Amino acid sequence: MFRVGVEAEAIVFDNLVNLSISGMVQDPDADNAMANDLYMRFPKLERLVLTNSYLARNEADAMMAHGLKRFQHEGSIIAASQLCKQPFGNLDELYLCWEKRQYFDEADSFVPLTNEIFNKTKGIEYVQCEIRMQNFSRSMDGVDWPYLTHLSLGFTMTFKALFKMLPKVPNLVQLDMIIGGYDRNELTKTIRLLTNIKKHYPTPSSSKIKKLLLADERAALRRKSYFQPQFRKAIENLKWYWPQLKDISYFD
Repeated sequence: MFRVGVEAEAIVFDNLVNLSISGMVQDPDADNAMANDLYMRFPKLERLVLTNSYLARNEADAMMAHGLKRFQHEGSIIAASQLCKQPFGNLDELYLCWEKRQYFDEADSFVPLTNEIFNKTKGIEYVQCEIRMQNFSRSMDGVDWPYLTHLSLGFTMTFKALFKMLPKVPNLVQLDMIIGGYDRNELTKTIRLLTNIKKHYPTPSSSKIKKLLLADERAALRRKSYFQPQFRKAIENLKWYWPQLKDISYFD
């Protein structure tokens, strides 16, 4: 139920706790037609899910109030960055998902915008970024995600590139990633790198990763899995390089 406030032209959703919005397109920089006439309040809102949605500023102000505990955004990273300019308040969980298939023109903006967002998330217990794509050609060298706790990569990143990136993601506790696109030579080099990891990286990493989930892109094609015994044995060496790693799971 909702009521219209007497003190102002406001609609107040007194008991709304969970709100999901999908496909509501509104330029975040534009003036909403309701902005001067209508003000919405969600005094008990705890969970907000936005999917491919843009909100005007007055809508964002109302929904990103201090009582919000969980915020999930799937879609444009530009829209997400606009929303995340609002104070996070008492947020406990933040989940951002970006799909290049729909927002391919944002590829160059992805790293700087996510850096801006994830540098504001200190104190939030659960911070996740999911990148849903198979062909992400931009370098991840510039990431600076000090408070990110969960990362899901829908594309193949070499372990050498991953090892280079992780010092910039120091609080990561779970990593999900796709293994794919390897020819025989690349797969052999990967196995050799992991088998001889102590030679290439003589000091264990300070990474806090506790859980690693590897998904085989070949599974959907019913082709021979990358996760043969030799590969799995090499992966186990990550437990030396990432001392807190306890759980390695495979999806194939």
